Amino acid sequence: MTIAVIDQSAEIYWFVSSALLQDELPLKHLNSLAAGEKYVLQELPKIVVLTGDDSTIDPEKFIAKIRNHVFARNTLFIVITADSSPEYKKKLIIAGAGQVLYRGKNQTPSPKFFRTLIKWFLNFKNPDPQLIEYKPSEFTFDGEFSTFGRIGWMSASQCYIEVNLDLAPGQSIHLNNTLFDELDIKDTKITVLEKNKTGRYYQYSNGYLCKMESKHTERDRKKLQAWIESNQDISKFKPVKIVYYEKDPENREKIKSMIKLDKQYCARGFAGLETFAEELDYQLPHLVLIDRQLIQESKSKFEVLKKFMQSHKCFCVTYDNSDTTSIEEFKKNIDYAMHMPNVLESDLLESMIDKLEAKVFGNMEAETKNRVYFNKHSVYSRMSLHSPCKVTELAIAGIGVVLPFVMTSYCAFEVTAQGFTHASLNRMQYFRSFTNKKLAAGGVYHQCVFIGQTFADYELIKKAVDEIKSTSFTEWHSTH
Repeated sequence: MTIAVIDQSAEIYWFVSSALLQDELPLKHLNSLAAGEKYVLQELPKIVVLTGDDSTIDPEKFIAKIRNHVFARNTLFIVITADSSPEYKKKLIIAGAGQVLYRGKNQTPSPKFFRTLIKWFLNFKNPDPQLIEYKPSEFTFDGEFSTFGRIGWMSASQCYIEVNLDLAPGQSIHLNNTLFDELDIKDTKITVLEKNKTGRYYQYSNGYLCKMESKHTERDRKKLQAWIESNQDISKFKPVKIVYYEKDPENREKIKSMIKLDKQYCARGFAGLETFAEELDYQLPHLVLIDRQLIQESKSKFEVLKKFMQSHKCFCVTYDNSDTTSIEEFKKNIDYAMHMPNVLESDLLESMIDKLEAKVFGNMEAETKNRVYFNKHSVYSRMSLHSPCKVTELAIAGIGVVLPFVMTSYCAFEVTAQGFTHASLNRMQYFRSFTNKKLAAGGVYHQCVFIGQTFADYELIKKAVDEIKSTSFTEWHSTH
């Protein structure tokens, strides 16, 4: 549960350490980007705090690079900066920043607020509602919701997307993408066909296979098909996903050395089985590599793999570097896995990959010719989703908003609403989902908090909330 702080000076580190003094959380100070990157990829800290005001550190590029790395995509980032421009904030959020905090005159966050934020990030799946001071007033306006995600692949009629939304099959939402702008494809709407069709490769919670329609669907499909046929060379498709479990750091490094960038698979390693079931459901691997000593230590946790393999196209290989387990016993009791006598070898790994590609993706070659797979650094892999929403309340900490779907608690999004203009705010505001509940009348209510709230915005929101509470929303609205 380490927290890393990347800053050439010790200023931010001392602020973080002072704010978290009573929590006894392990902190690591790194004074260069190179040291920070090496530490994050080796140790996988839960949270990284970094400065946005150092010319040697570009937080946007750094966050995007780390969040797209298969070993560190779940790391949470907090940027502390003096640049409070909406454009800079949007770039950080799209890159994957979890929160933006401002420092300067009357803006530096209090240690109490920072500690509360860290607590929330450490348990963002089930946050304590008492951590965020949320005292709302009525604030009813129609608005537009936008969130950010990635496109894994695209054909002329379908696409595979990843996003921090929980969408249901049959549900539709509008999509924007740079490629559509270049090809003059307008009003693109996607409809979910299947959830988590091929597993997740980016940092988002859910993946969806979707069909695409537009203002001129048939004409636009011909445009897309022509573009795809002309741009097949940009595809860098890695269909096979591996997860491996090895508690010895040296052995983990040996396995990593087998996993080369030019191989047709991607992988992620773990040191134990503490959250084995959750990792299988999240990673959706095709191949599991595991040290038999870990199985012996946590047999009950390992049992979930059998059920997972029955419902997913997945294989398992066990090995034992120390040769202390009985392979015959494992063959007898765990007959659904393949058992190596001792060490894991690269030849075996490559052989398994070949078999997996033939078995799981045997008839995909023809399909790939009609698709383009976007590299994670491609501008075309970036997308935004848009939907009408209803803003229901305003609090100093955030807003209440009703949507036709559920956002995950880590979902960063933008809301544009006339009500913000009435409160003398920029109509474009960024939030993160905090809690949600389904409404009997339909829709899902979300309680959300601001990302990167400036001191000036805080004062304007406080003024609006005080005025609404002292009179009424109707009277406030009529005078603004």
